[in-house]
Amino acid sequence: MLNLTRKTDYALVALAFLADRRARGCEPVSAKQIAGTFGLPLPLLMNILKELVQAKVLASTRGARGGYELAIDPGRVTLLEVVTAMEGPIRLTQCADGLPIVGQGCNLSEDCPIQGPIRSLHHRITRFLEELTLGDLYPGRLEPTGPTDIAGDAPGGACRSEKESNNPQAHEPVGV
Repeated sequence: MLNLTRKTDYALVALAFLADRRARGCEPVSAKQIAGTFGLPLPLLMNILKELVQAKVLASTRGARGGYELAIDPGRVTLLEVVTAMEGPIRLTQCADGLPIVGQGCNLSEDCPIQGPIRSLHHRITRFLEELTLGDLYPGRLEPTGPTDIAGDAPGGACRSEKESNNPQAHEPVGV
């Protein structure tokens, strides 16, 4: 059965959360905060975030105000990029992409009756994942399953508007 691994699932959850934070103008967030918000295992999440940084999907900043944030707009992050970063290249069967695998030949490759349809299916799935972006998946508001420990870090909470509402000058017209 084709399925996304837990690693890819957690990556998509973290990315949707970071897309929400980006839309609200929030500061970078720690792996611990993401893990606590959704009840994800911290060691696994830390590895996932590191891989997404290496794939240039996320940016990380060190220090007291550091953490993780999207490196690019959610509409430019394809699901193919995320799945490939987490799982490696997509390959339904050894012959699906037409590339040889050293030391792993298929005994049926010469006379295989399904090689063409399998390649077609492989290309359709790849194209679909290439066309679907994080922006397409991001629902606009997320519901956490775990506790949140920092105000404004709950999905859907207001980061930018909280800062603006605490600043009296933010509500005054310019030049007054």
